[in-house]
Parts: sequence; structure tokens; C-alpha cells
Amino acid sequence: MPNKFYKFAAHGSLVLSFLSLPSLAHAVDLSFSGFGTLGYAYENQDELAFRRDITRTTDIDTDGSFRVDSNIGMQFDAAFNRDWSFTTQFLFDQGVTYDLDELTELAFIRYSPNASWDFRAGRVGVSAYVAADSRHIDYAHLWVRPPQELYGGIVFNSLDGIGATYYSNNAYFNWKASLEYGRNQEVGEVPLSNEEYSTDLDNVVSLSFEVDKNEWKWQLSYARVGSLTVNQTGQTELLQNSVDQFANNPGVAAFFPAISSEALRTRDALVVENEQIHYFQAAALYFDGLWTFQTELFNIDAQQDSIPQGYGGYALVGRTFDSLTPYAIYGRFKPSSSPFQQDEDWSQAGAQAAQLQGATEAAINSVRIDQESYSVGLRWDVSPYIALKAQYDHVKINPYGYGLWASTLETMGSSSRVHLFSLNMNFIF
Repeated sequence: MPNKFYKFAAHGSLVLSFLSLPSLAHAVDLSFSGFGTLGYAYENQDELAFRRDITRTTDIDTDGSFRVDSNIGMQFDAAFNRDWSFTTQFLFDQGVTYDLDELTELAFIRYSPNASWDFRAGRVGVSAYVAADSRHIDYAHLWVRPPQELYGGIVFNSLDGIGATYYSNNAYFNWKASLEYGRNQEVGEVPLSNEEYSTDLDNVVSLSFEVDKNEWKWQLSYARVGSLTVNQTGQTELLQNSVDQFANNPGVAAFFPAISSEALRTRDALVVENEQIHYFQAAALYFDGLWTFQTELFNIDAQQDSIPQGYGGYALVGRTFDSLTPYAIYGRFKPSSSPFQQDEDWSQAGAQAAQLQGATEAAINSVRIDQESYSVGLRWDVSPYIALKAQYDHVKINPYGYGLWASTLETMGSSSRVHLFSLNMNFIF
């Protein structure tokens, strides 16, 4: 019942944003704004395809594309009075589906009884990482796109639920604390087969504590996914069913008990159902009008082998010269576990068992992340509403660390060095 209520509130505020425009134009303070990116990205590897994040569709046969970063977003805000307001935001990008639910990034009702408290209900943004509320608004950042090592694998920007924020409003030591609770559902695509899958994240709690002091800002945050379930289709679902049948085959258990036991462990690693994930994050930002420094460190903890987990972060430094700002970024994702490996020789149970063994091991390791990147870029603020950016990324991907990319099975067991070139025009209106 709570999940239905939160989704109803999100959709209700969305409908309200449309219905109220003609009838309440004189009764409420209405505003409209937007943002967008027209971008082109090219990488030099024929058997790889870059993905901004793991929900994006991609074509492994294409080295260059406008689809990686290009998007357009629109936001509607309405204030009924000093206490009550609502916000709705839509995002059009290279997603898997284009129904209204997927296009709606935010849709919440806000109640602010005083300068210290802020309460939200509906589809609310999360505060668990620095760019959570602006990761798609590239104009708001120096970079061409958020560092892939952190933001490529964390795909939920909002929750169907509730949120609350307390502001200290202290002029000498300003801080705020935020809490969000709810659920999220994302749709993705398996790169090689182009088959859709969906992720259900339930009982998600996000906590954040931020401090502002002069040019500095610090943040500590924690998020817990109480239950993660990945719903596969097509070939991946068939693979899950096949290894389940093989693991529970009485003949295999009787004649090859070690293989049967390993198949059971493989099945458990291949299926993600009701798994918990814990995110820990610490960030520091500095901006004095000329110099920019920003870093986020994270740790992702889970029990399931087929859930990307590990630690890392990024560091960015930039210097503004009039309308030009050159910058450099270093990013790292280091996995906390070794690649999934099976010790038994399943070919003893037949040729089909050997094929099943190879397919399951590859599927589990295909989501593992192990990479680092060095980036340099330049931002040119053409006007207060338009920024042009160029960025070069040198990415080193270690064996069985291609979880953020679309790759072939032949590539997964070896390392790669990728050169990625990007040209973007960001705008706001």
C-alpha cells in the first residue's frame, strides 16, 4: 500500500502540473525552465561501446554516437503560497523506453512550514551523492558528463516516496540534513542481446549531512537498498532457468555431486532477488570563483557476486580564465571481490553442461567493474545560457572489469585501453 500511495502522489502531482496551468495561472506562481545537451562521443575500440550509465542503450558496432550524452529536460514549478508548491521534471534521452513513467524524473509536492524544514512526497530526488539532483544537467558542471566510475553504475536519481530536509540557517557554520525513503524501478538493456531487464529497488533509505563554510562544502551520506530484484528476460532468463534445472537434476547430483553443488552456487550468484546493498559516500567541494576542486569517495557493499561492488571515487580540479576553464579528472573503481570462477569441470556431465558453465561464468562477470580513467577537458562559457565543452578520457579497463561498458565475450578476459573523445554543447533556458 505505501508504494502505491507514493506512486499515486507522484503521478497526481504530474497531472496537477498540467491541469492547473490554464485554470490556476493567476492563483499560483508558475515557472518553466529547461536544460539540454547536444553531444558527440567517439571511442577507438571496435569491440567496445561506451555507456554514460548502465541504463543507456548502445550499439557495439558503432564507435561514435550522438546518443551518449544528448538529452533535453523540462521542469515545471508552481508555488501555491509560502508553504505549498510542486515540481515536475521530464527528461528525454537515449533510454530503453519512452513511456510517461520513465520520462518523469521528478514529480513531488513540497511543504515548507518555515525556513528550517522542507517535506516532500511523490517522486522525490535523492541526496546520497553530490550531483544527485543535477547529474543530467551537464551545464551545471565543468565536466562533459559525471565520472563513469561512480555515476555510471548508480542509476537511481529519485524515489517514489517521501523526503525531509532540515536547514540550520547558521551564518557561521551552515549545515543541513536530509532523509529520503521509498522505492525505485529502472529499465535497462543487455548490451549484446538488446533484451530489456528491470530492477526493483524497495525499502530504499537515503541519508545525507552537508556542511557549508565559505568556499568549502563537505558531505557525508549513506544509502541502503533494502531489497534489490533484477527481472531478466529472453536469453538471460533462459540461462537462469537452465542452470537451475541443471543444478537440481537428480542424475547430476548422484553422479557428479561436486558439479551439482557448484551449479547451485552459480545459480545463486546469477539470480538477483531481494538482495541488500549499502552505499557509503564522502565528498568535498571548493570554489572561490577561480579554482574548482571536487572529490567524491564511495564504497558499495553487497553479498551477491553479480552485483557490482567495490570502492573508489574521483577527483576534479579546474581553473577559470575569463570564459575558459580547463580541468582534469581522475576516476577509479576497484572491485572488492575477485572475478567469479568455477573450479569443477562441467564437461564431465556432457557438452551442453560445458557450454552452460562458460555462459554462466561470463554472465556473472559481465557486470563486474574494474577500471580507472584520466581525463582532461575545456569548458567555454559562450553566454550565460550556453557552454561548449571538449573532453578526452583515457580509460584503462582490467580483465573482467567491463561492467560499465558494452563489450563482447571475447574482450572480457583481457585488459583494454580506451581513448574517448567528446564534444558537447550544454544549454539552459
